[in-house]
Amino acid sequence: MAAAALGLAAGISPGPLHSLILATALRKGVRPAMRVAVAPLLSDVAPVGLSLLVAVTMPAWVLRGLAVAGGLALVVMAIRSLPAPEESAGEESPGGDYLKGAAANLLNPNPWIFWLGAGAPLLSSAFGRGVGTGIAWLLVFYVGLVGVKLGLAIAVGRSRERLGPMAMRWSVVGSAVLLAGVGAWLFVGGIAGTI
Repeated sequence: MAAAALGLAAGISPGPLHSLILATALRKGVRPAMRVAVAPLLSDVAPVGLSLLVAVTMPAWVLRGLAVAGGLALVVMAIRSLPAPEESAGEESPGGDYLKGAAANLLNPNPWIFWLGAGAPLLSSAFGRGVGTGIAWLLVFYVGLVGVKLGLAIAVGRSRERLGPMAMRWSVVGSAVLLAGVGAWLFVGGIAGTI
């Protein structure tokens, strides 16, 4: 139950990955946005593994440094997601979508904070009851987390086809502004120590 609730809550919580999913869905369509949405399956390996190893020993300055670096990276991603005036909205290489999503998720301090604060103790407890229980906990958590993000990618990507070119361009610009705003918030929070 805890894994399902946490996975759904984490999937619903807005953040940098949501903004990137929205921008990708509006700009490129459903399939590229779905590739971005599965980013936690690729990039959460580091936060999960490290949080289990050093849950209580990581200094706060490391998380602040992640916030600063992540904020800068998200602002750069936002700028790069802006459409060029002559751009056509075709698909690019699938690998680039996976990498963008993984980078946004890996540089976002929220997964690190979640796994260091709540995820590691819960996952350790599940593995304490057996390897199968621990694996089941992870599976249920990620089905909820990634399932919500995939649903967002599909819903926004399909609505893209009903938008006119001007509305789609402004939607992409709006998503880029949101992504840049989250990046700026992470950067300032990392500098100020409020993250």
